[in-house]
Amino acid sequence: MGISRATFLKGLFSAFGAGGGRIFAAPPGWKPPNDPRLVFGAVSDTHLRTSANGKGPSRNWPDKYLVAAFKYFRDQNVDAVVNCGDMAHRGQVLEQEFHAAAWQKVFPDNRAPDGHVVEKLFVNGNHDVEGGDYGDFVKRAFPDPEERARRVLATDMAGNWQRIWGEPYEPVWHKVVKGYHFFGRHYGVPEMETARVIRAKARECGLLEGKDPFFILSHIRPHSQLNKALNPFKKAVGFFGHWHRSAANWGNIFFWSSFPTIEIPSCEPRGCSGTKPEGSRAKSDPEGRDAMCRGRQGYVVRVYDDMLAISRREFGKGGSLGADWVMPLGVYTPHPLSKDELKKRIGEPQFRADARISVVEAASPPPPDRPDQPGRPALRVSIPLADANPESRVYAYDVVVVGSDRGTKLFKCVYAAGANLGVGHEPHGGVTSLYVPKTQLPKGARLTIAVRPITSLGTAGHAIACVYDRAAKVASAD
Repeated sequence: MGISRATFLKGLFSAFGAGGGRIFAAPPGWKPPNDPRLVFGAVSDTHLRTSANGKGPSRNWPDKYLVAAFKYFRDQNVDAVVNCGDMAHRGQVLEQEFHAAAWQKVFPDNRAPDGHVVEKLFVNGNHDVEGGDYGDFVKRAFPDPEERARRVLATDMAGNWQRIWGEPYEPVWHKVVKGYHFFGRHYGVPEMETARVIRAKARECGLLEGKDPFFILSHIRPHSQLNKALNPFKKAVGFFGHWHRSAANWGNIFFWSSFPTIEIPSCEPRGCSGTKPEGSRAKSDPEGRDAMCRGRQGYVVRVYDDMLAISRREFGKGGSLGADWVMPLGVYTPHPLSKDELKKRIGEPQFRADARISVVEAASPPPPDRPDQPGRPALRVSIPLADANPESRVYAYDVVVVGSDRGTKLFKCVYAAGANLGVGHEPHGGVTSLYVPKTQLPKGARLTIAVRPITSLGTAGHAIACVYDRAAKVASAD
């Protein structure tokens, strides 16, 4: 055809936009020579449940992932642990007591094995406060009003919090850990009350001076009123939960205010869900959501003299979710956690030189909610793991299918298998399967199938391709 393979593949993906360049330069202190000044773990939305009668733990919602997270934090020698709420799934006293029991298993008397105190930085969420109403579960389990009142946290939130956690319940609390300031906002507290407390302490503690960060914790994300009130606080770093979205996605860092607000993923037994990658040609959610696997995730945050580093972790099978999010301190224009800067950091995922696409005829699997439904005739496109650039973990694949009859095209996007799990724990060796129904395939005796790896921020690596002969049912490398 008189056109090179590289030019051909570039043309296939012209509709996707250009991939990001690898122009990141490590900031000063990227590999810190000293130990961190502060280390804390962070989880959210653990949603432990009682059994059907409300009198014991549910075997289907065990505390094993929460305990695994606490143990990992202990092994990282943390100074504190953040929990951004929704501990009690149905607002029951017993459900929050499950968390206290898990805490005592790992941090008895609030202490690490070497004896240092591990500070609890906990806030409640909507399920802790309102959970007794969800599905009328508590009403059915405990029809007697007096007994039901004793079972519900919100009946006496202050008293229950004091008894369970051994500390006063303050709607907006302020704690200092190793010289670093934390503010916690319990669910339902008015935003301007939160702003009032933070402003008062900022003046009292000099939080607008120097370069040290301070931290604002809540269950739900700050809204416009609070964002506007806190706009001058450029050294703040916010953490929130509630959405259950995977930290494998670099898009979980937000800038509603002048400072980054970072979503903490879910560590509940059911796991967290994926979020659509940026920069994809696909107009709807990517396929293969189930193949991502639901990870039980959290963070370890380390604060150094000149930078803050956030390690993303999976607590089911274990392992890192990829490169750390790093914020050099005192460098906020542009902000180092802004998406443009992160794209420089994340680079481009790449296939290995010997990577090949496999294509066979197969029936597509039934939908998860209809397991008895028969599959449809399809082509199964098996995509090898794009792991040639360890710094840039693949999150999804853009796929283009081109028919030999007038070059008709089909665009698809599929999540990378095991993207929510730790590196090295991907199922099937990281091979991702995309089922393309035959009814959707472009016309032509031959199909050119090209696959490009992308990150959650849309930076893209080089494509690989194959040609599938529909009559011979054979795929050959392009």
